[in-house]
Amino acid sequence: MKNTPSLKASLAWALALTFTFALPVLAQNRDKDKDKDKACLECHAAVAQKKVVHAAVHMGCNSCHNEVELNTVPHKSRSKTAKERSAENAAMCANCHDKKLFEGKVVHAPIAAGECNDCHDPHASDNLGLLKKEPATLCLDCHPDIKKGPHVVAGFTRSGHPLGDEKKEAKDPLRSGKKFYCGSCHEPHSSERPKLNRFGLGMVACQKCHEK
Repeated sequence: MKNTPSLKASLAWALALTFTFALPVLAQNRDKDKDKDKACLECHAAVAQKKVVHAAVHMGCNSCHNEVELNTVPHKSRSKTAKERSAENAAMCANCHDKKLFEGKVVHAPIAAGECNDCHDPHASDNLGLLKKEPATLCLDCHPDIKKGPHVVAGFTRSGHPLGDEKKEAKDPLRSGKKFYCGSCHEPHSSERPKLNRFGLGMVACQKCHEK
């Protein structure tokens, strides 16, 4: 009995053998995934050639597009969703992004429709937050009436509050490193307050940046 190895020793030996044989296989699979991504980028390189690249791109094309037949060109799809995605647009985004960000009392219309890509480029962008256009320009595409009249407490100036689409770029006083634009006062996804307000209504919000 003295020469019989203990249970712990046997388990340790089994684990050592498992890792010894499993690690090369995992490494091989990882290399295969990298090779697939290289093959994808031979034709689709433009999707990642911008200032801000979505983290999902670095995770590999297959992390989102896993229902595509790579051996055929044009590719055949095994998916019922567009672009051979693993799930519908918003559902796929929610695999990585916290769902709570999109579930407030007031939900921005594109989010409610499940169309994250209406505003964001899923691969790469030259703009803040992977937006398809400059932030304020993108907002005003859907909300052009805001430009027809002064916005927020018109008594301060003739034109009202700036919107962030001016030629001179302004910095967001409350969010370091970000531009000032509509999203400085309004949540772009969802909010517990009316009009997607970040801080509250009326002067409560104004006093976040302006002294009493």
